Amino acid sequence: MIDGVALYLRQLRRFSRNARLYLLSEVIIGLAFSGYMLIFNLYIVSRGYPRSFLGELQSLPNLISLLGAVPAGVLVDAIGRKRALILANVMQTMGALGIVLSPGPNWLRLSMIIFGLSQSLWMVSSAPFLMENSSEKERNVLFSAHFGLTTLVGFAGTLVGGYLPTLFGGLLNVDVESAAAYATTLGVTVALSAVSLIPVLLIEDGRRNGKPKLGSFLPWRNIQNPKLAFRIFLPNIVISLGAAILIPYMNLFFKETYPISDKVLGTLFAISSVVTGVATLASPLLAARWGRIRALVITQMASIPFLLLIGFSGIFWVSAVSFWVRAALMNMGNPLYSAFAMEQFGERERATVSGLMGMSWNIGWTIGPYLSGYMQESPNIGFPPIFVITCSFYILASILLSVFFQRMDDRQTRAALLKKLGVIDMTREKSV
Repeated sequence: MIDGVALYLRQLRRFSRNARLYLLSEVIIGLAFSGYMLIFNLYIVSRGYPRSFLGELQSLPNLISLLGAVPAGVLVDAIGRKRALILANVMQTMGALGIVLSPGPNWLRLSMIIFGLSQSLWMVSSAPFLMENSSEKERNVLFSAHFGLTTLVGFAGTLVGGYLPTLFGGLLNVDVESAAAYATTLGVTVALSAVSLIPVLLIEDGRRNGKPKLGSFLPWRNIQNPKLAFRIFLPNIVISLGAAILIPYMNLFFKETYPISDKVLGTLFAISSVVTGVATLASPLLAARWGRIRALVITQMASIPFLLLIGFSGIFWVSAVSFWVRAALMNMGNPLYSAFAMEQFGERERATVSGLMGMSWNIGWTIGPYLSGYMQESPNIGFPPIFVITCSFYILASILLSVFFQRMDDRQTRAALLKKLGVIDMTREKSV
C-alpha cells in the first residue's frame, strides 16, 4: 500500500506543463462552478419562478450539449484542443454573466443556451487533451487528479458560496435569501470563470499529425468501431437519467426536508466536495488492485444504500453523512471510465468519442431535470419516489458496465502487465 502511494506521488510530479496548466484552469473553474451549483436553484426560486421553469432551465444547457456534442467533437478536431478550450471558457463566462444580469425568463433561457454551448466544447476537448498530454503510466492518475482536484476545491467554493449571501445581504442591506444577495454571489463565480482563462492561454498547442481535416457530422463515420462506441455510450445514458432527476435538486431537498440555513447547506456541500475529491484521487490505487471497470462497478453499487438513507432516514446527521459517502463512492470511478474509453480509440477518433460520451450523458440531463421539476410539484409524488428511481438506474448501469467491459479490461490489464515485464508487446483491443 505504501509503495502504491509513493508510485502515485511520483506520477503526479511527472505531469507535463500543459497538463499542469489545464489542471490549474480546472481548479479555478471548480471554485466557480461549485458556488454556482449551490446558489443557482436558490436564486431562480428567490426570483419567484416556479419549479417547472427551474426544471426547464436545468434541462436547457444539457439539451444544447446533447445536440451540439458531436458537431463540437468535429470542430475540436478541426481547430485544435487549445482554441476549443479558449472558446468554451469565453462562452461559459458570458453565459454566467447573462444569468446574473437577466431581466426576464427569455434572457435566462438565452444565457443557459450559451452555457450549454460552452459545456459541449469543454466536455469534448477535456478527455482527448488529457489523453494526448499524458503517458500510459500516468494516465489513470492524471484523469483522477483532474476530477479529484476540481471536486476537492469545490470545498472552498461551496463553503464560501454558502456564506457570501449573508455577507452581500449585509452589505446591500437586503435579506440574506433575497435575489439580490444570490445574484451578487453568482457575480463572484463570473469573475472566477474569467480568471480561469489565463492558464488556458499559456497552454502550448501540440503538434498534430497531418493537416486537420473536418470530419463527418455523422459520428459513426469518424469511428472504426461503432459497436464499441455504443457500448461505452449506453451505461452513460442510464447513469445520467438516474442522476439528473435527483442530483441537481439535492440542495432543495435538504432545505425543504430539514430546517437548515444557507451556511449549513454550504458546509454540507463543501464537505461532500472534500470527501469526493480525496476519494477520487485514491481511485487509481483501487484500479491497480481490482482493475478499472471492477473498481467502478464495486464503488457504484456500494453507494446505493447510502443514497436510500439520504432520502428516507428523516434524520439530518444520517442524511448528511450518507450524502458525503454516496458522493465519494458514486463519483470516484468516473475518471477511470473516461481514461478506459479514450484508450480504446485512435487520436483522430477521440474528440468524436468524447462528444458521444457527452451526448449520452446529456440525454439524461436533458430529460431528467425537466421531469423532476414536475414530479416535485406534484402533491402525490415529491422526492421519495425519485430516490428509488435513481437507485434503479444506477444498479442497471453497473450491470451493463460489468457485462460489456469486465473481461475486456481484465485482458488489457494482463497484457499491460506482461508488457511491463517484457514478456509480450501489448496490442490495443478494439472489439468486444
